[in-house]
Amino acid sequence: MTVAAAGLAFVTASLLSLIRLRQMRWGTLRDVLFLLGLIVTFVIKLVQGADVIARPADSGAVNTIAILVVVCFLIGIARSWELIGGPSIGIRQEVTALVRSQERGTHNPGNEEPP
Repeated sequence: MTVAAAGLAFVTASLLSLIRLRQMRWGTLRDVLFLLGLIVTFVIKLVQGADVIARPADSGAVNTIAILVVVCFLIGIARSWELIGGPSIGIRQEVTALVRSQERGTHNPGNEEPP
């Protein structure tokens, strides 16, 4: 519960900072949506943490918290990759590239290079 409360305080401060700066552009909207998603995540963690304290024998709340922690780690890894300037690898981009390479292979029998 402590981590959820600290996370809520951090995200609230971040949202207040964005509101105070009033810099509305696409990147800011994306950041606001991300922060709102974090608020939802931390509220769920807080509620589930209270449920664990109230009913320690119920493993459902612990499972929910564990899943949220894994999701937060994956988001953190993705954001870190973005911050260090790693190449953008998205599922949509990869599927599109795969389909295009397959189309080139079917239009080009024998996989020969076009003239």
